[in-house]
Amino acid sequence: MRTFLLKSLVFLMLVIVIFYALDQMALNGLNKLRDDDYKDLHLLFNNEIDDEVLIVGSSRAWNHFDVSEIQKITGISTRVVGLSGADFNMQRVLWEQALNNVSDTEYIVHVVGSLEFSKRTDGVFRKYKFYPFLNNQYVQSNLSKIQPDLWKDQYLPMYKFHGYYNYFLKGLKLNFVNPSYDEYYKYKGFTGFKNIWNGTITVESKVISDDDINKGMNFIEYEAKLAAEKEKQLILVYTPEHKVTDSLINGKNKIIERLNDLALNHSNMHFLDYSKWYGNDDISLFSNATHLNVKGAKLFSQTFAKDFLEILKNN
Repeated sequence: MRTFLLKSLVFLMLVIVIFYALDQMALNGLNKLRDDDYKDLHLLFNNEIDDEVLIVGSSRAWNHFDVSEIQKITGISTRVVGLSGADFNMQRVLWEQALNNVSDTEYIVHVVGSLEFSKRTDGVFRKYKFYPFLNNQYVQSNLSKIQPDLWKDQYLPMYKFHGYYNYFLKGLKLNFVNPSYDEYYKYKGFTGFKNIWNGTITVESKVISDDDINKGMNFIEYEAKLAAEKEKQLILVYTPEHKVTDSLINGKNKIIERLNDLALNHSNMHFLDYSKWYGNDDISLFSNATHLNVKGAKLFSQTFAKDFLEILKNN
């Protein structure tokens, strides 16, 4: 019996060692990727961003801000790091990392919208993007608020790849072949949607509770204080949404009022509100009710760039 238990223990330990080795090999491979999923995050978490302006937020960050237009008008180097489906806990990963570690960036542009004020209840969206960075303190602390059992992904070998086996195989493969760097199709974090919205409503009606609004404002209040400590300017931007969302999102006006009041109370914070942007009733500028397409992003970015220059002028 003792021999059987000993052999079982040795076998179990051998399996754990093999799983751990495979897990680390897969992570090592994913850490080499510089494609649309990983390049921007790699630059951020390795403190390799040297642009003066860093735009962070949800999907509306990476598809609303046409960096080429912004740089052409302002003459200021700009980069976008956006995460699809990012509530404030996910967004906080970005701006905490940026404010604490990206020394060359003078302006943090935080893209906010009404839907981000609701906490995700379905776990970390597209969690695989964070696999190479799970040991980062801001990743772990903030994503754990969305998914409390995130420690399993960090410490249990191979656990994280459940449901994402294609990323395990991709990471494993990259230990033996060089990654293809031509899979990055963004321009400094930006890429636009090419389709034109047909008017079909896919966004469900949403009520943003006062509790969710208060929690979101607390996030931004802390962000403003951290930015002040780091001597950086924080620019909040409520990006364009088609006017149909005015009746779909209950709490939108309250959020905008609170953001405006918050900005007035911080000398290093500015709020640009595009909820009434001139293009918000033009369906040809949208990909869906809450996202611009390429044409819309270009026009909006021209507007934003000019407003940004006014902020610089007044400062």
